[in-house]
Amino acid sequence: MKKTLVAAAVVAALATSAFAEITFGAWLRVLAAPVASNGDDTVVAMSNSWGGSARTARLNVNAVAEDGNAGFAMGMYNSAAMDLTAGDEAQMWVKPVEQVKVSVGKYDNNTLRGDLCYGSWNWMRCGENTTGEGLIMSGNGDTGLMVEVTPIDALYIQALVPFANDGTSVLAEDAYKAARGGFAYTIDGIGKLKAQYIGKGDDKTVEAEFDLTAVDGLYVCAGVVANIWDDAAPDAATTKIAVGASYQINDALKVSASGVYQMYDDVDADIVVGAGVDYALADGLNAVADVRALIPTEDYEDEKGDPTVSFMVGLQKNVSSNGYIGVAFQGVTNGGTLSGGAVDGTEDNFAWAIPVAVSVYF
Repeated sequence: MKKTLVAAAVVAALATSAFAEITFGAWLRVLAAPVASNGDDTVVAMSNSWGGSARTARLNVNAVAEDGNAGFAMGMYNSAAMDLTAGDEAQMWVKPVEQVKVSVGKYDNNTLRGDLCYGSWNWMRCGENTTGEGLIMSGNGDTGLMVEVTPIDALYIQALVPFANDGTSVLAEDAYKAARGGFAYTIDGIGKLKAQYIGKGDDKTVEAEFDLTAVDGLYVCAGVVANIWDDAAPDAATTKIAVGASYQINDALKVSASGVYQMYDDVDADIVVGAGVDYALADGLNAVADVRALIPTEDYEDEKGDPTVSFMVGLQKNVSSNGYIGVAFQGVTNGGTLSGGAVDGTEDNFAWAIPVAVSVYF
């Protein structure tokens, strides 16, 4: 009986593989600082760029039918704390027609997100002043029913109605108030225009962005995020204006810069600016550096205090075709934090770290 069950399982697996493609992938980056300082004490720390327990193992699974019209995506993450958790998405989808994709589940959809990632974003991020993913427009990490439409090659449309993810119901009125939708339109030879409305929670938000790609090697993005609801969360910016650019000057040298103006009410505001350099020293060996600052406006200094300045300089060496190792020196003033508080600057002190970065991707 056992042999029959095993044979049946093998036949089922072979039949499945004949009609669908199931792929496995992973991306990991951990920062381990064997020496660091919070301004008072010498410490050691290990975390991710974004903070939390170091994620040292993960598995992403994607399945696509042979005709490309059905599939699913999911993930499983494991950290050094040995807490196995779900990944960023668990969703299934079908395409009833070529131009329409209907999916349901938990998403990590970044089709509309606006990114400019450089320097310390890929190392120990300073929580006070480091921007990168979602510099302007944000991604869709909600749970619900999503429809994506591509009526023509240049136009992408996305809409989502949020559902409860625990098997319970919610009032239709509340769900549709929290709906979101957006689009991206590619202008051939010029760039891309994007906008979206996000109704989730108290922070009803409109985002708009334009990406310029007309010049070879040059990427420029600019846009605005506006909160249009009276009951915004107290710490939420009511208006954000952001710009960014990266330029691949030659095969070896790339420069990047970004600037964000954030207004919290009629008078309180701050400015976040940064610039970085990537330079290929030799085959597989690269140097990277950046400097960032959060500067409160005069009316906001009483609450925010002095500007928070962070910087980093490091070396990165490719290992095999699927990973790298690096070492850097990073510092932050005014009691700032690195990697979500893995190194937490005390009071107004200068905190620093010498992180070793290990990354693998499959």
